[in-house]
Amino acid sequence: MSKPKLVKAVLMTGPGKVECQQIPFPDRIEPGALIIKMEMSGICGTDKHAFDGDVTLYGGTEAEQDMVYPAVHGHENSGIVYEMNGKGNEIEYSGKDLKIGDRVTNCPNVICGRCWYCRRVHAYPFCSKHQGIGMTYYSDRFPYITGGWGEYLYLPPRAWVYKVPEELSVEETTLSEIFVVTSLLDRAKMYSQVDARGFSFGDTVVIQGLGAVGMTMIAKARLLGAGKIIALDTIPSKLKLSKEFGADLAIDVSKLSDDELVQYIRDETEGRGADLVVEVVGRPEVVEVGLRMLRRGGTYCETGNFVDTGSVKLNIHRHFAAKNVLFIGNTNHPHDMYYAHFEMMIRNRKNFPWEKIITQRFPLDQCQEALKKAYEPDAIKVVFKP
Repeated sequence: MSKPKLVKAVLMTGPGKVECQQIPFPDRIEPGALIIKMEMSGICGTDKHAFDGDVTLYGGTEAEQDMVYPAVHGHENSGIVYEMNGKGNEIEYSGKDLKIGDRVTNCPNVICGRCWYCRRVHAYPFCSKHQGIGMTYYSDRFPYITGGWGEYLYLPPRAWVYKVPEELSVEETTLSEIFVVTSLLDRAKMYSQVDARGFSFGDTVVIQGLGAVGMTMIAKARLLGAGKIIALDTIPSKLKLSKEFGADLAIDVSKLSDDELVQYIRDETEGRGADLVVEVVGRPEVVEVGLRMLRRGGTYCETGNFVDTGSVKLNIHRHFAAKNVLFIGNTNHPHDMYYAHFEMMIRNRKNFPWEKIITQRFPLDQCQEALKKAYEPDAIKVVFKP
Protein backbone atom coordinates (compact mmCIF):
# COMPACT_ATOMS: atom_id res chain seq x y z
CA MET A 1 0.00 0.00 0.00
CA SER A 2 1.56 3.26 -1.14
CA LYS A 3 1.12 5.89 1.56
CA PRO A 4 0.81 9.58 0.77
CA LYS A 5 3.54 11.91 1.98
CA LEU A 6 1.25 14.91 2.22
CA VAL A 7 -2.49 15.11 2.83
CA LYS A 8 -5.03 17.87 2.46
CA ALA A 9 -6.55 19.17 5.69
CA VAL A 10 -8.35 22.20 7.06
CA LEU A 11 -6.26 23.94 9.71
CA MET A 12 -7.60 26.40 12.23
CA THR A 13 -4.53 28.62 12.55
CA GLY A 14 -5.95 31.16 14.97
CA PRO A 15 -9.20 32.84 15.99
CA GLY A 16 -11.18 33.55 12.84
CA LYS A 17 -8.63 31.83 10.60
CA VAL A 18 -8.98 28.58 8.66
CA GLU A 19 -6.85 27.41 5.76
CA CYS A 20 -6.80 24.32 3.56
CA GLN A 21 -3.20 23.13 3.51
CA GLN A 22 -1.05 20.15 2.62
CA ILE A 23 0.43 18.75 5.84
CA PRO A 24 2.52 15.65 6.54
CA PHE A 25 1.01 12.20 6.63
CA PRO A 26 2.25 10.51 9.85
CA ASP A 27 5.64 8.88 9.23
CA ARG A 28 4.91 6.21 11.82
CA ILE A 29 1.96 4.75 13.65
CA GLU A 30 2.11 4.07 17.36
CA PRO A 31 1.09 0.73 18.87
CA GLY A 32 -2.66 0.80 19.38
CA ALA A 33 -3.18 3.68 16.95
CA LEU A 34 -4.93 3.68 13.60
CA ILE A 35 -5.40 5.91 10.58
CA ILE A 36 -8.82 6.54 9.07
CA LYS A 37 -9.59 7.59 5.51
CA MET A 38 -12.21 10.23 6.09
CA GLU A 39 -15.70 10.20 4.57
CA MET A 40 -17.35 13.07 6.48
CA SER A 41 -16.74 15.30 9.48
CA GLY A 42 -19.05 17.82 11.12
CA ILE A 43 -18.51 21.39 12.28
CA CYS A 44 -19.50 21.36 15.94
CA GLY A 45 -20.46 24.28 18.14
CA THR A 46 -17.19 23.66 19.98
CA ASP A 47 -15.29 24.26 16.75
CA LYS A 48 -17.16 27.53 16.29
CA HIS A 49 -16.19 28.57 19.81
CA ALA A 50 -12.52 27.91 18.94
CA PHE A 51 -13.00 29.96 15.78
CA ASP A 52 -14.36 32.76 17.97
CA GLY A 53 -11.36 32.49 20.31
CA ASP A 54 -13.31 30.90 23.19
CA VAL A 55 -10.87 28.04 23.76
CA THR A 56 -11.01 27.08 27.44
CA LEU A 57 -12.34 23.59 28.12
CA TYR A 58 -13.27 22.27 31.59
CA GLY A 59 -12.49 25.66 33.13
CA GLY A 60 -11.76 25.72 36.86
CA THR A 61 -11.15 21.97 37.08
CA GLU A 62 -8.05 19.77 37.12
CA ALA A 63 -8.71 19.10 33.44
CA GLU A 64 -8.71 22.76 32.37
CA GLN A 65 -6.96 23.22 29.06
CA ASP A 66 -7.19 25.33 25.96
CA MET A 67 -7.93 24.24 22.43
CA VAL A 68 -4.82 24.89 20.38
CA TYR A 69 -3.70 26.56 17.15
CA PRO A 70 -2.81 25.39 14.59
CA ALA A 71 -4.99 22.30 14.72
CA VAL A 72 -7.08 20.08 12.51
CA HIS A 73 -10.53 20.19 14.07
CA GLY A 74 -13.31 17.66 13.58
CA HIS A 75 -14.57 15.16 16.17
CA GLU A 76 -17.90 14.13 14.59
CA ASN A 77 -16.46 11.63 12.17
CA SER A 78 -17.19 8.86 9.71
CA GLY A 79 -14.33 7.07 8.00
CA ILE A 80 -12.82 3.82 6.79
CA VAL A 81 -9.94 2.05 8.55
CA TYR A 82 -6.84 2.63 6.41
CA GLU A 83 -4.01 1.41 8.63
CA MET A 84 -3.61 0.21 12.22
CA ASN A 85 -0.81 -0.95 14.49
CA GLY A 86 -2.19 -3.78 16.55
CA LYS A 87 -4.93 -6.36 16.59
CA GLY A 88 -8.29 -5.00 15.57
CA ASN A 89 -10.13 -6.67 18.43
CA GLU A 90 -7.74 -4.98 20.88
CA ILE A 91 -8.19 -1.54 19.34
CA GLU A 92 -11.98 -1.60 18.80
CA TYR A 93 -13.89 -0.41 21.87
CA SER A 94 -15.75 -3.62 22.71
CA GLY A 95 -13.40 -6.13 21.10
CA LYS A 96 -15.19 -6.45 17.77
CA ASP A 97 -13.21 -7.83 14.85
CA LEU A 98 -11.89 -4.64 13.25
CA LYS A 99 -10.07 -4.76 9.93
CA ILE A 100 -8.89 -2.53 7.11
CA GLY A 101 -11.91 -1.26 5.17
CA ASP A 102 -14.37 -1.20 8.08
CA ARG A 103 -16.37 1.96 8.75
CA VAL A 104 -15.77 3.48 12.18
CA THR A 105 -16.39 6.52 14.29
CA ASN A 106 -14.69 7.69 17.46
CA CYS A 107 -15.35 9.30 20.80
CA PRO A 108 -13.45 12.61 20.99
CA ASN A 109 -12.09 11.91 24.46
CA VAL A 110 -8.67 10.41 25.14
CA ILE A 111 -8.08 9.71 28.85
CA CYS A 112 -5.16 8.47 30.92
CA GLY A 113 -7.01 5.58 32.57
CA ARG A 114 -5.09 6.01 35.82
CA CYS A 115 -6.14 9.22 37.60
CA TRP A 116 -8.73 9.39 40.40
CA TYR A 117 -11.56 10.18 37.97
CA CYS A 118 -10.66 7.48 35.46
CA ARG A 119 -10.60 4.89 38.26
CA ARG A 120 -13.84 5.95 39.94
CA VAL A 121 -16.23 7.52 37.41
CA HIS A 122 -17.83 5.01 35.05
CA ALA A 123 -18.23 5.92 31.36
CA TYR A 124 -18.03 9.72 31.70
CA PRO A 125 -14.48 10.85 30.86
CA PHE A 126 -13.73 13.25 33.72
CA CYS A 127 -9.99 12.56 33.34
CA SER A 128 -7.67 15.18 34.85
CA LYS A 129 -5.25 14.66 31.94
CA HIS A 130 -7.87 14.62 29.21
CA GLN A 131 -7.07 15.25 25.54
CA GLY A 132 -9.59 16.05 22.83
CA ILE A 133 -9.40 14.71 19.29
CA GLY A 134 -9.96 17.60 16.90
CA MET A 135 -9.35 20.11 19.71
CA THR A 136 -6.09 19.83 21.65
CA TYR A 137 -3.60 18.20 19.24
CA TYR A 138 -1.27 20.50 17.28
CA SER A 139 -1.12 20.02 13.51
CA ASP A 140 2.50 21.19 13.17
CA ARG A 141 3.93 18.17 14.98
CA PHE A 142 3.41 14.41 14.97
CA PRO A 143 0.86 12.98 14.37
CA TYR A 144 -0.35 16.11 12.52
CA ILE A 145 -3.84 14.94 11.47
CA THR A 146 -5.56 14.25 14.83
CA GLY A 147 -8.86 15.73 13.69
CA GLY A 148 -11.43 14.84 11.06
CA TRP A 149 -11.29 17.91 8.80
CA GLY A 150 -8.94 16.26 6.37
CA GLU A 151 -8.42 13.40 3.97
CA TYR A 152 -7.13 11.21 6.80
CA LEU A 153 -7.49 11.09 10.58
CA TYR A 154 -4.94 9.71 13.05
CA LEU A 155 -6.56 8.17 16.14
CA PRO A 156 -3.93 7.84 18.88
CA PRO A 157 -3.53 4.97 21.34
CA ARG A 158 -6.31 4.85 23.96
CA ALA A 159 -8.77 6.59 21.61
CA TRP A 160 -12.17 4.93 21.67
CA VAL A 161 -12.92 3.53 18.23
CA TYR A 162 -16.28 2.01 17.30
CA LYS A 163 -16.98 -0.30 14.40
CA VAL A 164 -20.38 0.82 13.14
CA PRO A 165 -23.11 -1.50 11.82
CA GLU A 166 -23.16 -1.96 8.07
CA GLU A 167 -26.68 -0.50 7.97
CA LEU A 168 -25.50 2.85 9.34
CA SER A 169 -24.99 5.43 6.60
CA VAL A 170 -22.08 7.85 6.39
CA GLU A 171 -24.38 10.68 7.47
CA GLU A 172 -25.78 8.75 10.43
CA THR A 173 -22.29 7.73 11.51
CA THR A 174 -21.19 11.37 11.46
CA LEU A 175 -24.21 12.35 13.57
CA SER A 176 -23.87 9.50 16.06
CA GLU A 177 -21.57 11.42 18.45
CA ILE A 178 -24.20 14.16 18.68
CA PHE A 179 -26.88 11.60 19.48
CA VAL A 180 -24.74 10.10 22.27
CA VAL A 181 -24.63 13.57 23.87
CA THR A 182 -28.36 13.13 24.53
CA SER A 183 -27.38 10.62 27.22
CA LEU A 184 -27.70 13.70 29.41
CA LEU A 185 -31.43 12.88 29.40
CA ASP A 186 -30.65 9.35 30.55
CA ARG A 187 -28.79 10.91 33.47
CA ALA A 188 -31.83 13.03 34.27
CA LYS A 189 -33.95 9.85 34.24
CA MET A 190 -31.82 8.48 37.08
CA TYR A 191 -33.26 11.12 39.41
CA SER A 192 -36.87 10.52 38.47
CA GLN A 193 -37.70 8.50 41.59
CA VAL A 194 -36.22 11.10 43.92
CA ASP A 195 -38.64 13.71 45.18
CA ALA A 196 -40.43 14.21 41.80
CA ARG A 197 -37.20 15.37 40.20
CA GLY A 198 -35.25 14.35 37.13
CA PHE A 199 -37.18 13.32 34.04
CA SER A 200 -40.29 11.18 34.38
CA PHE A 201 -42.66 9.56 31.92
CA GLY A 202 -45.12 12.15 30.61
CA ASP A 203 -43.10 15.18 31.71
CA THR A 204 -43.19 18.49 29.86
CA VAL A 205 -39.78 19.14 28.32
CA VAL A 206 -38.51 22.43 26.91
CA ILE A 207 -35.55 22.43 24.51
CA GLN A 208 -33.75 25.79 24.25
CA GLY A 209 -32.05 25.88 20.84
CA LEU A 210 -32.63 23.87 17.68
CA GLY A 211 -29.20 23.15 16.36
CA ALA A 212 -28.11 19.59 15.73
CA VAL A 213 -27.95 18.70 19.42
CA GLY A 214 -31.33 20.31 20.02
CA MET A 215 -32.95 18.15 17.33
CA THR A 216 -31.46 14.96 18.76
CA MET A 217 -32.50 16.02 22.29
CA ILE A 218 -36.09 16.26 21.07
CA ALA A 219 -35.88 12.80 19.53
CA LYS A 220 -34.33 11.33 22.67
CA ALA A 221 -36.91 12.98 24.93
CA ARG A 222 -39.65 11.44 22.80
CA LEU A 223 -38.00 8.01 22.92
CA LEU A 224 -37.69 8.24 26.70
CA GLY A 225 -41.38 8.97 27.20
CA ALA A 226 -41.72 12.73 27.35
CA GLY A 227 -45.21 14.15 27.34
CA LYS A 228 -45.39 17.61 25.82
CA ILE A 229 -42.18 18.75 24.13
CA ILE A 230 -41.78 22.48 23.50
CA ALA A 231 -39.02 23.60 21.10
CA LEU A 232 -37.62 27.13 21.24
CA ASP A 233 -35.66 28.97 18.56
CA THR A 234 -35.85 32.01 16.28
CA ILE A 235 -35.50 30.38 12.84
CA PRO A 236 -38.69 29.24 11.05
CA SER A 237 -37.02 26.36 9.18
CA LYS A 238 -35.62 24.94 12.40
CA LEU A 239 -38.92 25.32 14.20
CA LYS A 240 -40.64 23.48 11.36
CA LEU A 241 -38.11 20.63 11.36
CA SER A 242 -38.40 20.21 15.13
CA LYS A 243 -41.94 18.92 14.61
CA GLU A 244 -40.51 16.08 12.51
CA PHE A 245 -38.29 15.12 15.44
CA GLY A 246 -41.18 15.01 17.90
CA ALA A 247 -41.84 18.52 19.17
CA ASP A 248 -45.48 19.27 19.96
CA LEU A 249 -45.03 23.04 20.02
CA ALA A 250 -42.38 25.10 18.23
CA ILE A 251 -42.11 28.65 19.54
CA ASP A 252 -40.35 31.59 17.89
CA VAL A 253 -38.80 33.27 20.93
CA SER A 254 -37.91 36.39 18.94
CA LYS A 255 -41.59 37.33 19.05
CA LEU A 256 -41.86 37.11 22.84
CA SER A 257 -40.25 38.95 25.73
CA ASP A 258 -38.67 36.78 28.43
CA ASP A 259 -41.66 37.43 30.71
CA GLU A 260 -44.09 36.48 27.93
CA LEU A 261 -42.14 33.31 27.20
CA VAL A 262 -42.15 32.25 30.85
CA GLN A 263 -45.88 32.91 31.03
CA TYR A 264 -46.44 30.91 27.84
CA ILE A 265 -44.68 27.88 29.35
CA ARG A 266 -46.73 28.23 32.53
CA ASP A 267 -49.94 28.43 30.55
CA GLU A 268 -49.00 25.15 28.83
CA THR A 269 -48.36 23.44 32.18
CA GLU A 270 -51.38 24.40 34.31
CA GLY A 271 -49.45 27.29 35.81
CA ARG A 272 -46.53 25.25 37.15
CA GLY A 273 -43.74 25.54 34.59
CA ALA A 274 -41.82 22.86 32.73
CA ASP A 275 -40.63 19.71 34.43
CA LEU A 276 -37.37 19.68 32.48
CA VAL A 277 -35.50 22.33 30.48
CA VAL A 278 -32.46 21.56 28.32
CA GLU A 279 -30.08 24.34 27.24
CA VAL A 280 -28.37 23.72 23.90
CA VAL A 281 -28.09 27.28 22.57
CA GLY A 282 -24.51 27.66 23.75
CA ARG A 283 -24.97 31.18 25.11
CA PRO A 284 -24.95 31.83 28.88
CA GLU A 285 -27.57 34.57 28.77
CA VAL A 286 -30.39 32.09 27.99
CA VAL A 287 -29.89 30.23 31.27
CA GLU A 288 -31.69 32.82 33.38
CA VAL A 289 -34.95 32.61 31.44
CA GLY A 290 -34.58 28.84 31.19
CA LEU A 291 -34.47 28.54 34.97
CA ARG A 292 -37.52 30.78 35.24
CA MET A 293 -39.46 28.39 32.97
CA LEU A 294 -39.08 25.53 35.45
CA ARG A 295 -41.65 24.43 37.96
CA ARG A 296 -40.66 24.10 41.61
CA GLY A 297 -38.51 21.01 41.93
CA GLY A 298 -37.85 21.02 38.20
CA THR A 299 -34.64 19.95 36.47
CA TYR A 300 -32.35 22.10 34.34
CA CYS A 301 -29.84 20.40 32.04
CA GLU A 302 -26.97 22.57 30.82
CA THR A 303 -24.77 21.30 28.00
CA GLY A 304 -24.67 24.08 25.41
CA ASN A 305 -21.86 26.08 27.02
CA PHE A 306 -19.20 23.42 26.49
CA VAL A 307 -16.45 26.06 26.60
CA ASP A 308 -16.04 29.13 28.79
CA THR A 309 -18.43 31.59 27.16
CA GLY A 310 -18.61 34.00 30.08
CA SER A 311 -20.77 34.71 33.11
CA VAL A 312 -24.34 35.73 33.84
CA LYS A 313 -25.99 37.18 36.92
CA LEU A 314 -28.37 34.78 38.70
CA ASN A 315 -30.36 35.17 41.90
CA ILE A 316 -29.42 32.15 44.00
CA HIS A 317 -32.60 32.30 46.06
CA ARG A 318 -35.09 32.89 43.23
CA HIS A 319 -33.45 30.73 40.56
CA PHE A 320 -32.24 27.81 42.66
CA ALA A 321 -33.06 27.59 46.35
CA ALA A 322 -36.68 28.73 46.45
CA LYS A 323 -37.55 26.53 43.48
CA ASN A 324 -35.54 23.52 44.71
CA VAL A 325 -34.00 23.21 41.27
CA LEU A 326 -32.00 20.16 40.26
CA PHE A 327 -29.24 21.52 38.00
CA ILE A 328 -27.28 19.00 35.90
CA GLY A 329 -24.15 20.36 34.26
CA ASN A 330 -22.60 18.45 31.39
CA THR A 331 -19.49 18.69 29.22
CA ASN A 332 -19.09 15.03 28.30
CA HIS A 333 -20.92 12.02 27.02
CA PRO A 334 -20.58 8.35 28.01
CA HIS A 335 -18.16 6.37 25.90
CA ASP A 336 -20.10 3.15 26.55
CA MET A 337 -23.33 4.34 24.90
CA TYR A 338 -22.33 4.50 21.23
CA TYR A 339 -23.62 1.06 20.25
CA ALA A 340 -27.03 1.67 21.83
CA HIS A 341 -27.36 4.91 19.88
CA PHE A 342 -26.27 3.26 16.63
CA GLU A 343 -29.07 0.76 17.05
CA MET A 344 -31.65 3.38 17.96
CA MET A 345 -30.77 5.48 14.91
CA ILE A 346 -31.34 2.45 12.71
CA ARG A 347 -34.54 1.39 14.48
CA ASN A 348 -36.08 4.86 14.32
CA ARG A 349 -35.28 5.98 10.78
CA LYS A 350 -38.98 6.07 9.98
CA ASN A 351 -39.70 8.21 13.02
CA PHE A 352 -36.86 10.72 12.87
CA PRO A 353 -35.26 12.10 9.68
CA TRP A 354 -31.67 11.99 10.95
CA GLU A 355 -30.05 13.03 7.69
CA LYS A 356 -32.09 16.26 7.54
CA ILE A 357 -29.91 17.53 10.39
CA ILE A 358 -27.12 17.90 7.84
CA THR A 359 -27.99 21.04 5.93
CA GLN A 360 -24.79 21.80 3.97
CA ARG A 361 -21.80 19.83 2.66
CA PHE A 362 -18.46 21.39 1.64
CA PRO A 363 -15.18 20.11 0.20
CA LEU A 364 -12.06 20.85 2.22
CA ASP A 365 -10.84 23.62 -0.07
CA GLN A 366 -14.03 25.59 0.61
CA CYS A 367 -13.27 25.75 4.34
CA GLN A 368 -13.81 29.49 4.69
CA GLU A 369 -17.21 29.25 3.03
CA ALA A 370 -18.07 26.27 5.28
CA LEU A 371 -17.23 28.13 8.50
CA LYS A 372 -19.12 31.17 7.33
CA LYS A 373 -22.16 29.04 6.56
CA ALA A 374 -22.01 27.34 9.95
CA TYR A 375 -22.78 30.72 11.53
CA GLU A 376 -25.77 31.48 9.35
CA PRO A 377 -29.16 31.16 11.05
CA ASP A 378 -30.61 28.48 8.77
CA ALA A 379 -27.62 26.12 9.13
CA ILE A 380 -28.04 23.15 11.43
CA LYS A 381 -25.12 20.82 10.76
CA VAL A 382 -22.48 21.81 8.23
CA VAL A 383 -20.05 19.05 7.28
CA PHE A 384 -16.84 18.57 5.35
CA LYS A 385 -16.82 15.81 2.77
CA PRO A 386 -13.26 15.26 1.43
